[in-house]
Amino acid sequence: MGELWKDSMILYDRETWTRWSQMTGEATAGPLHGKKLRPIPSVLTDWEGWRLEHPDGTVLVVPHTERQFDRRFYDPLKGFVLGIAEGDKSKAWSFDDLSQTPAVNDEWQGQPVVALFDRVRVTARLYRRILASRLLRFRSAGDKIVDEQTGSTWQLVTGRAIAGPLTGQQLQPLPAMVSYRKAWLKFHPDSK
Repeated sequence: MGELWKDSMILYDRETWTRWSQMTGEATAGPLHGKKLRPIPSVLTDWEGWRLEHPDGTVLVVPHTERQFDRRFYDPLKGFVLGIAEGDKSKAWSFDDLSQTPAVNDEWQGQPVVALFDRVRVTARLYRRILASRLLRFRSAGDKIVDEQTGSTWQLVTGRAIAGPLTGQQLQPLPAMVSYRKAWLKFHPDSK
């Protein structure tokens, strides 16, 4: 349908033709008006990164459009954020800032979180920093992310430890989303 509301896509379901806000998950019109979808963690990454993690995965091929969606889509980085919202609370991390500091130890709703950014794939994710009752603190080490407590190396797209004492352990992803900064601020003007 291609409708926009506050510079953000409006989606619809084919069962009821209810229209849903991509930014809030709320039904804006139709039989389910006022209902809200439960957010789930997801990742927006490039094909190469996805294929490395899911070599047997499949892909949906959609009709070609005149606009190419590749890594250059995010130029300039300052136009995009990784954001999370719940109720009237929201927080966002700028892609521009994350490109400078690819591991940002922070808090969300009183819980320790880490915003991670893969500069090569232009991929951002948000994870809880507590693993098996242990609070971890992350830092960038060249093109890798390591935790300061064990020195384990972490894969940004999956949140899985790929080297060190915590190899095979996985951080819990949070339902953050990538958004145009302008659209995010229209829905979450008080975002931190």
